[in-house]
Amino acid sequence: MLFIIISSARRKGKKQPKRAIQTYLDHGDYLSAGKLLFQQKKEAEAADLYFQTPPEKKPLYETMIQQQLGNQSAQLFWIKTGRRYERSNQERAKIAYLLAGAYFDAVKMFIDVNDPRNAIEIVRYIPINQQESTVRRLSQYSFNRGKYTTAADLLRAIGLVDEADAIVAVAAHEFGAIERPEVAATLYDSVGRHDLVGESQENRGEQALKEGKIETAKKAFEQAVKAYDDSNQPKDALRVEERLKNFDLLDRFREYAADGSVESAENMIDQISDSFPAIAISDLYAEIAAVLERSGRPSEAVTYYDKAADTTNNPVKRQGYVNALRRIGSQIATQTSGEEIASEDMSEKCVVCRKQIKKGQRFVSCPSCQSLAHYSHFVEWIKVQGACPKCYAKLKISDFLNN
Repeated sequence: MLFIIISSARRKGKKQPKRAIQTYLDHGDYLSAGKLLFQQKKEAEAADLYFQTPPEKKPLYETMIQQQLGNQSAQLFWIKTGRRYERSNQERAKIAYLLAGAYFDAVKMFIDVNDPRNAIEIVRYIPINQQESTVRRLSQYSFNRGKYTTAADLLRAIGLVDEADAIVAVAAHEFGAIERPEVAATLYDSVGRHDLVGESQENRGEQALKEGKIETAKKAFEQAVKAYDDSNQPKDALRVEERLKNFDLLDRFREYAADGSVESAENMIDQISDSFPAIAISDLYAEIAAVLERSGRPSEAVTYYDKAADTTNNPVKRQGYVNALRRIGSQIATQTSGEEIASEDMSEKCVVCRKQIKKGQRFVSCPSCQSLAHYSHFVEWIKVQGACPKCYAKLKISDFLNN
């Protein structure tokens, strides 16, 4: 019996600290609860309790930690707490690092998660005697990871503007070297090097032309003119403006294609190639095809995607054109599924014979303009003329034959 009483007392004794912690918390005594957690070697729980402590009691809690652990161990405690919270709660991690005086770790955390605003905001907490050396290390850390703007902004935060501009200029040069002129232009613009912005935008325009991105190229050249104007380089601005005038050829080229004057558009290809040697002939054929496709003339678009595929040596582009041919072929197949039978007398008249399509008669519709015609009349017309009698879209007889 005595053994049972002693065992029961021991079990109660083991539960007592946990009950005591909760009792302290129930009475708002966070300090005593924290002390008990440290006595039990539960540092992680003690750290969690700190962030639950009301703001007005936090300074006393911080003092208690220092008393319990000593200066050096308290600093280590806060660093460990910061690292534990880095992934789950960056705000708590930041507070812990600042309490430890681990400014480098605090800023580095925000650099790693691509949060430059918070990274730079922490700089003001760094003591003046440590600021320059710490920020230089952090700037180098950012630069080595390709975060050039953050590297520069950290230096600007402590007044090292010239060094910050130099970093951005180096980064812009690197992006230019790896054919990322749009990034280079943005970086040069941030340090006021409008002359180099102009060069980068020109490079961006040339690159876009090689890729067949005509609108992107035009915008890039327009931005190059503006940048040269801003940097007081009128000769360069005029040179690029002359280049922009040639884009009128491309606009006219597209208008011809959109209006159905595809032969006129095709006749301009040599002239455009002379003015824009960077644009591949296959891209121009593809441009006609794309305009025709958007205009609801898939049968004609097929012809020009086919020409685009035949005139390119680029396997990626060729595959893109082949994919377009397959896509349009599938669309045409669904649009021109052969004859249909009129379920009643139709109000529309046959575009060939101009007579009413009556119930029970076979009819078909033009895939481009959706005009209706007697099936046999339309087929015979296409055999001879090769185009719709109303919209003049080029059509193939095979599209309308019965399977």
